[in-house]
Amino acid sequence: MTTEEKLYALADQINNDPVHIRDLNRTYQFELKPEARYSVLFSNGTVTVEKEPIKKEEACTLKLSEANLHKLLEGNWNPTVAYMTGQLKVEGDVRHALKLHEIVKQYTA
Repeated sequence: MTTEEKLYALADQINNDPVHIRDLNRTYQFELKPEARYSVLFSNGTVTVEKEPIKKEEACTLKLSEANLHKLLEGNWNPTVAYMTGQLKVEGDVRHALKLHEIVKQYTA
């Protein structure tokens, strides 16, 4: 499955059961190596995914490899360890990145 397919599949899964995101209003942007960008917007109990979004200053931006994003989306990656070892770079509040990991775990468990 491609990165885009994984993001849309997870978004569909969350939108079908939004109980864990009802109060979340936040934008996450992913800058991947090799060059690719995605945005995931949580708003009013729904998730939308956008490919090649315009950079938003208020977004929590995660910079990582495409392979590591796959691991994150599958629930097989510890972002805390990744951040401490330089595999993950975060622009914005690191707590938001951890919140994203908690949400993903709810839907991949």
